[in-house]
Amino acid sequence: MATHFFQQQDSARRKTFQLVVYFVLAIMILIALVYALLVVFSVYDAHEPVSWWQPELLLLAAPGVGVVVGGASAFKVKQLAAGGQAVALMLGGVEVPGTTTDARQKRLLNVVEEMALAAGVPVPPVYVLNERGINAFAAGYAPGDAVVAVSQGCLDYLTRDELQGVVAHEFSHILNGDMRLNIRLIGLIFGIMALSIIGRSLMFASRGRSPGRQDSRGGMVLLGLGVFVLGLVGAFFGRLIMAAVSRQREYLADASAVQFTRNPDGIGGVLKKIGGLAEGSRIENPQAAEAGHMFFANAFAGKGLAGLLATHPPLVERIRRLDPQFDGQFREVQPVSVDREEREGPRPGRVPPIAGVPTLPGLPQVPLPVLAFADEAASRVGQVDPDAIRYAQALQDGMPDVLQCAAREPFSARALVYALLMDPRADLRERQLTQLMAGAEPQDFAETLRLVAPAQALPDTHRLPLLDLALPALRQMSPQQHRAFRAQVEVLINADQRLSLFEYTLRCVLHRHLDAQYLSQRQTRPVQSSPHKLVQPVATVLALLAWEGKPEPDQAARAFDTGMRDYIGGNPTHHLPPRAECSLAGFDAALQTLNQSVPDIKRRIVVACAACIVADQHVTVREAELLRAICDTLDCPLPPLVAGGTEGH
Repeated sequence: MATHFFQQQDSARRKTFQLVVYFVLAIMILIALVYALLVVFSVYDAHEPVSWWQPELLLLAAPGVGVVVGGASAFKVKQLAAGGQAVALMLGGVEVPGTTTDARQKRLLNVVEEMALAAGVPVPPVYVLNERGINAFAAGYAPGDAVVAVSQGCLDYLTRDELQGVVAHEFSHILNGDMRLNIRLIGLIFGIMALSIIGRSLMFASRGRSPGRQDSRGGMVLLGLGVFVLGLVGAFFGRLIMAAVSRQREYLADASAVQFTRNPDGIGGVLKKIGGLAEGSRIENPQAAEAGHMFFANAFAGKGLAGLLATHPPLVERIRRLDPQFDGQFREVQPVSVDREEREGPRPGRVPPIAGVPTLPGLPQVPLPVLAFADEAASRVGQVDPDAIRYAQALQDGMPDVLQCAAREPFSARALVYALLMDPRADLRERQLTQLMAGAEPQDFAETLRLVAPAQALPDTHRLPLLDLALPALRQMSPQQHRAFRAQVEVLINADQRLSLFEYTLRCVLHRHLDAQYLSQRQTRPVQSSPHKLVQPVATVLALLAWEGKPEPDQAARAFDTGMRDYIGGNPTHHLPPRAECSLAGFDAALQTLNQSVPDIKRRIVVACAACIVADQHVTVREAELLRAICDTLDCPLPPLVAGGTEGH
């Protein structure tokens, strides 16, 4: 499983190329059909024999179709530039606030939060579609701007285990790189279908022509009708492409959901309920025609040409892959009630202490998976398992209610970040509070004062997960509030004139998953495919990682050499530079370069960094946070790792 995530990333890239090929073929067919239509129109309108080969009409058809289809596709992609949120709003989704009191919505938020923490990705905003069928989707360009949306039918008819199966299925799409491909597919489908809109306009325009120009009007009606029919042909090709690209990945997402939860009855139960529900998985919103491939199940149940245009595999076949004994009979579906345990999830309570890992009074000890070998880090990237989910539940159990409530409320979430940045040293903390009182709103300052004490008592292992929980609330800031918030964050970080690793990691998380929605940043296309060309930036990253985890020069040198050896596959040619030459600024610049590499190189980078960390068989909180920042920048979501000791931030 060590390369599963990276193989899926490569697969998604190949699917993108396949999508481009299909798109070009569809355009070529449409050009040929439009050319034939123009020739027919010219014959209809002429009073003398006309040649069927007219290059001037081909020169008109080719750029015309290209401009219409390409322009419409570009328009739709630009319209969806905001990422997952734009798709959710297009389909009529309503965001679930973190402060909701609705029992079903609270259960949904809890399931999404624990899945995100277990996967090591920011908690995505959650939307509900006003649809009675059972369906869901995940949308976005990257985990940082992803959203998860479920229908009201999911909330009404699914148990917690079944809802967890749906969410795990959607997180598979988030982690495997399917979302970006799906948004591009929406743009393609819209572009191809644009011809039918133009044809309809031509037919309507012909009605207003003078009755004395009957021939001309008849020709315009014929042309409009022909273009409209071609638009329908284009829609057929679009749906065909949609089905070809998405169908096989649904099997993969089903299998991943079982792997994540180890509970085939969860997702299997959902599919059986879809079969037994009168509404099935249907989505009535007309915009669903452009996004049918994104859904958990077929949004157009009962439609399609003998399954040729179905965006999903047959329901019974999906069920039998999970439950080979399924008899094909669907039972009547009834709404489910939501009790306290279902809403909040099983609480792990207090578990026995682990040797070598300190405990804090009043907080549960959390069992963490131990990272013993470098390859384990790469194998965990993009993966979730039941132990990770239980760990995520334990993380939440270890967070005081006052901090969890603050993380879910837009106003308090800002103050929570300020509280997390407060230095444990009293004199420096007083300086930070003085700067905050001068620069922030009075209510922000008062809320920060309320949260400082519980935030300071929080174990270091809980700080970044708490920030992940706060991201949906932070995303609700207005641009003006966002600018003021980010400015105040920088003031607090710079209070002691040095950048700690926790501060650097927090800044990375905010920049990649919060600033991007205002700056319209998107992941760049990979341009680095040779590992040897990236040896220098890899050495820069490993040098800082070695010095931060191994204070003794000989230990740091051994850790650096171990990491370089794993990256290049032989004896290292670079040597550990002096500590004074290793800066977070150079480290950050090197990571930005490495983020432009192909998935296989990213896998080697993750293995090299993990090898550097575990060279002494000991992982500190500092090292774990730094590895989190590295993987986050490389778009390689890494579940939390064990810290064999704790360090202040």
